[in-house]
Amino acid sequence: MITLVIIGVIAAITVPTLIIKHQKEETITRLKKSYSTIAQTTQKAIADNGPIETWEIGEDYSGQAAKDFFEKYLKPYLSISRDCGLGTTSECQYSYRYLNNNDSSSFANYIYRFYLQDGSLIGVFVTNTTRKMAGVFIDINGQSKPNKMGRDLFSFIYYINYPESSLSGKLLPYDNDYSINNLLTCTGSSCCNKNASYAGGSCAAVIMKSGWTIPDGYPW
Repeated sequence: MITLVIIGVIAAITVPTLIIKHQKEETITRLKKSYSTIAQTTQKAIADNGPIETWEIGEDYSGQAAKDFFEKYLKPYLSISRDCGLGTTSECQYSYRYLNNNDSSSFANYIYRFYLQDGSLIGVFVTNTTRKMAGVFIDINGQSKPNKMGRDLFSFIYYINYPESSLSGKLLPYDNDYSINNLLTCTGSSCCNKNASYAGGSCAAVIMKSGWTIPDGYPW
């Protein structure tokens, strides 16, 4: 009986740890695969359309602009299982929460969405101000939970025209110009911690800067 109790205690301690370890490993594997797909697509789009900094985008936060960007720079080079367009219902719904559990549904109307063959759900949006960008959200497991930024949803940016920054003309994780420590501890809008207003937006940058690992201090 005592032996069984000891085994039970050990299991209670180790099993949750093993589950979390597996979840993290699976997250990295899926994210790396989806990002690789988008990165390869980008190289093909550059070959046909020129450098990223010359790409054209439409009006600021426009669903039509997101559609136009997708159809010109992404769709011709991807194997897509379903093109959801701007659909917001059923399996095309693109809703998620930030790490602090704040809802982000108000942003959904601007996102053009589609599924890759591996089941990941991709969302595209554009913003065209003095800084021209096209954002790419990657939900590595589609509609499956937790549907939370920094857990199964990650943010990347085509920095089309960032005049004052070395980011211009590149596809990178959001906030890639900040250090790992800064992103994990800062309180800015998209920092990779639960204290930020749009918490988790820069978590992909943390993972990639950490050599495709989830480092200590990551807000799992």
